[in-house]
Amino acid sequence: MTSELQPSGGPVRGRDRVANLIPNMMTLGAVCVGLTAVRFALNERIDLAVIALVVAMIMDGLDGRLARALNSTSQIGKELDSLADFFNFGIAPGLILHLALFRESTKVDFTWVAIMLVAACCAYRLARFNASEDSETAQTFEGVPAPVLALLTLMPVYLHLLEFEIISRWPALISIYLIGCAFLAVSQVPTLSLKSLKVPPSYGFLVVPIFTLLIASLLIYPWETLTALSMTYLVALPFYARRHSGD
Repeated sequence: MTSELQPSGGPVRGRDRVANLIPNMMTLGAVCVGLTAVRFALNERIDLAVIALVVAMIMDGLDGRLARALNSTSQIGKELDSLADFFNFGIAPGLILHLALFRESTKVDFTWVAIMLVAACCAYRLARFNASEDSETAQTFEGVPAPVLALLTLMPVYLHLLEFEIISRWPALISIYLIGCAFLAVSQVPTLSLKSLKVPPSYGFLVVPIFTLLIASLLIYPWETLTALSMTYLVALPFYARRHSGD
C-alpha cells in the first residue's frame, strides 16, 4: 500500500531492475553465441565458429563495463559471468579445435587430454579470480585471462584456416602448445590488465587510427590478424612479466 502512495518511487525501482538485467542478458547472450559457435563447428563451418567465438569475447568485454556504467554490479552477475567464461573460453575453443583438426580421430589421444587440461585450468583460473578480494581493482592479472586463453587455444585453428595443413599432422606439437597455454592460465605470471592501459595525452591521437586499423584487419584478414595478435601476446608476455615481477 505504501508503494502505491509513492508513484515516483515505483518507476525508479522498475528502471533499476531493468538496468540490473541488461548486463546479465548480455552475458547470457554471449553464452548463446558461444554455443552457436560449437554448432557451426559441428556443421564443419569452422570459419563461422571462430567468428562467433570472437563475438562472444567482445560481448564478454562489454558486459562488465556496462554493469559498472549502469551501477548494476552484483554477486549474481559476477558468478554468471564466470560460468559464461568457463563455457565460452574453457570448453568451446577446445571443442572447435578438435572438430577442426581431429574430427576423424576415433580414439582418445594425447591431444584430447591437452584439451581437457585447458578446460580444467580455465575453471581453476576463474575460481581463483573470483576468490581474490582485489581482483576487481588489480592493475595486473595473475596468469593469462580466460578470453586470452581462448584466443591462444585457437591459434592452430587460425593456421588451419590459412591452409597450413601441416599443423594437423603434428598433434604432439599441438598438445605441447595447449599444455603450455593451460599452465599459463593458472600460473602466477603477471599479465596485462586492460585497466592498467593508460595512453599518454601526447599519443591520444593514435588511438582512433590504431583501433580502426585493427577492426579493418579483422574484417579483411581475420585469420592473419588473430594469428598476429596471439603471437604478439606470447612474445610480449615474458617482457611484461619481467617488468612487473616485483609489483
